[in-house]
Amino acid sequence: MKQFLALSLFIIFLKSLSIFNSLSYTVVDLPYEFTQDSLQIALIKDKIKLLARQKNYDSAIHYSKTLLSFSKKIPDSSLLAEAHFRLGFYQKKLDQYSTSFLNYNHSYRIHLALGDSLNASNRLISMANIQKGIGDFTASQETAIEALKYLIKTDHYRNVSGLYHIISVSLKEQKNYSESLKWNEKAISLLISVKKKSNLETANMLLYKNTKANILAEEQHYDESISIFKSLLEEKIVKENKIEYARLLTNLGRVKWLENPTNNESEKLLLKSLQIRKERNSISGLISSNVHLSKYYKNVDLNKSLQHATAALKNAQTLKNPVSILEALDLVIPLKTELGLELHQEAVLYSKTRNELTEIQQKVRSIYATTKYDNNKLTNDNLVLKAEKAQKEKQNLLYLSAFLASLLAIGLIVYFKNQQRKRAKIEAAYRTEIRFAKKIHDEVGNDIFYLMTQIKKNPQLTENGEALMILEGLDTVYQKARDITREYTPIKTDETYGDELMALMNSYSSDSIKIATTKLDSSFWDVLSHDKKIQFFWIVRELFTNMRKHSMATFIGITFTKKDGSLKINYTDNGIGFEKSKQDFGNGLKNVENRMHDLKGSINFDSKPNEGLTIKMKFPI
Repeated sequence: MKQFLALSLFIIFLKSLSIFNSLSYTVVDLPYEFTQDSLQIALIKDKIKLLARQKNYDSAIHYSKTLLSFSKKIPDSSLLAEAHFRLGFYQKKLDQYSTSFLNYNHSYRIHLALGDSLNASNRLISMANIQKGIGDFTASQETAIEALKYLIKTDHYRNVSGLYHIISVSLKEQKNYSESLKWNEKAISLLISVKKKSNLETANMLLYKNTKANILAEEQHYDESISIFKSLLEEKIVKENKIEYARLLTNLGRVKWLENPTNNESEKLLLKSLQIRKERNSISGLISSNVHLSKYYKNVDLNKSLQHATAALKNAQTLKNPVSILEALDLVIPLKTELGLELHQEAVLYSKTRNELTEIQQKVRSIYATTKYDNNKLTNDNLVLKAEKAQKEKQNLLYLSAFLASLLAIGLIVYFKNQQRKRAKIEAAYRTEIRFAKKIHDEVGNDIFYLMTQIKKNPQLTENGEALMILEGLDTVYQKARDITREYTPIKTDETYGDELMALMNSYSSDSIKIATTKLDSSFWDVLSHDKKIQFFWIVRELFTNMRKHSMATFIGITFTKKDGSLKINYTDNGIGFEKSKQDFGNGLKNVENRMHDLKGSINFDSKPNEGLTIKMKFPI
């Protein structure tokens, strides 16, 4: 009795502070008076709200389960539905999609049994949003349409417009832009018809217009899309909300880039949005900013693009959001491939995340499929059977997708392992050539030089004509040994690579051989990986050595250009050429051809006897 009185006085005190003004103390199934149980339930609800404000969602879930136990003990169906809702809400905050969806579904079924169509539709909205969040847009659209059935001839415009928006977004993600725009216009028109708007309606209107601008951009109506984003950025509510302001900046920068990839504003807008999101520590916002920046830099600076893609992946892993992780990996993997970087870790992560997402989608679908089956069976068994068959077909498709994704991941791992082995062989050959060249210089070259010195010291030998011929021969051999050493000196692949390549070509020029080429910026070669720089250096060396030995050319022209993700090389000389049909060239040009094939490139010769030689080469960068 004392405990009861103490609790009663405590509740009265809290109510005087307006803490419990929003709480309800009645139940539907079994009305009861002010009891000890009702006091404890009120205290649990207040505890849950306090923990939620502190973002302590694990503890909020714990107390929501306690609330669930009390609702079963009383029993109270409305309280039971509320407890399931609270569990689903906080589990969603922790990205526990399957359990969140399950509890929303329990709450939905209870509200449906109680004839509470408004709250039943609310739970379906939450369920549709989860399906949208895990990338199951077809299921999200179906759930939202199902929810609309419970709101026919009602004035719950907020729920209805929200469902219109979910359907619009789901259609947009399925690339059905014309239908998506129709549902978006319905959502906007419904809110416009509301005479007195709350802050929530105003925020929803901004959301719907933002979606409209994105749909228009996908349809390439860039001017109209940009106009909407600019007008939204001038709204007072946007200027006061930095997170929303940053989102609109990102979208505006993205659409301007889609309209004109070389414009001067997109980069500034995207970077400004990124800075705001960093200051606000908006993890989901940072994912979006870094994804769009990675796409922006992809054709400008591969390293910057990879930097932002990696940042997006890191933030997505922090949120444990499988859809965002896969989106970031879809950028990271191709970029690392282009840059020739190790990919084993990303390939494994891609396969693991894809399997996890597929499992979540299957669980969510099976949960709602059962509920939908039970509801529809009351009215039409045939429709249920058809839905069940369609569900199985979709599940089979998901299994197939998961299997193909696993095969792809395995294929990627095997491919990159093979590439590593190839690179290792090239490096080994390179080191061997350098070692032999050094050995020739240190041992053979030095011995020859020593013999030459001894001959020069002997006056009788230097006056002998035959000895002089021997001396000249030794000098020639010595010079060749030095040339070999010089040819196989380690190649610098840093920012001085362009200078080293130019020095190589100039070393073949003389009074009788003129070489012409275009001057390139030092950053021109940055897009080539270390291995490709070494391979290409060898190709140029082989090409010019062949020219000096065989072509008898007096003029050589060579140009380098980058286009469509490839490096293109045009070589021409005025030498003796060869018969193209016979392809009668020696080891030098054969080596050039083989090395170009190692780079996955192509090479074409155009030559006639005594009419010079033209070579066109291309390989991916």
